[in-house]
Amino acid sequence: MKKFKPKDANKHYELLQMYADTRTKEISKMSDPFVKVTDRYGRLISRVTLILGDIKPENTQDKVLRDMLADIFDCLYESRFLIMASKLNVAFPVARRVYETLSLMSLCAIDKSWAQKWQKGQKIGNAIIRKELSKHPMGENEDDLKKLYNFFCLATHPNRELIPSRFLGEGNQYVLGTIAKPNLLMVCDYCIKILEMWYWFTAMVSYFYREKIAEVDKAYFDSYNQTAKEAQNVKQWLVENFNNLLKEEKESWSQNSMKG
Repeated sequence: MKKFKPKDANKHYELLQMYADTRTKEISKMSDPFVKVTDRYGRLISRVTLILGDIKPENTQDKVLRDMLADIFDCLYESRFLIMASKLNVAFPVARRVYETLSLMSLCAIDKSWAQKWQKGQKIGNAIIRKELSKHPMGENEDDLKKLYNFFCLATHPNRELIPSRFLGEGNQYVLGTIAKPNLLMVCDYCIKILEMWYWFTAMVSYFYREKIAEVDKAYFDSYNQTAKEAQNVKQWLVENFNNLLKEEKESWSQNSMKG
């Protein structure tokens, strides 16, 4: 194995962005339907934002939801760049932020008293949010939310399962950034969860502000319905790819185990 000199670090450090750009091109090409449908969702939220930009908030609930809308959008928007660059260890905390703010926004949208509490600075834990949402006809299933919460907690906190072995000094000499081969199974799983949150987010915003949208953008809901339909098709495509990748990974693991 070639011995590195200290000055070699400068070259490898400067190449980190090139590695990320290369991964982005590779994964974006493979994930083109996901990229396109999330762009469509992003444009829908942009349309709502411009509408609201000409209308003052009616009350505390409205003000709170507008702030959360912007925060969720920013995190969802940036998360895709991290996924496409295969920076999943960095993307997980961003996705958890989306999930927690999104579930809180959902609760504030269906019950203005929670928006008022949050505006006053009260901390509202996710366990409370899940219980409250499960009680409401327009809420979410508590078990489904709990599973999603557990996934993001697992992925956010350091653990052996999701921090990959990089074998530094065991055959690998430089393992920083996205130089390693991406785990496409995790990329696919992540895309599914991000798409589900775009679906939830845009549906909630569109419903809450439906009257204001209808007054100035009559074509919006046709675009929304088309995007939601496309999202369902893309999700199915992602799930099929996930299952195929999982099957391949299990077969590879089984073959390696037999060799061992």
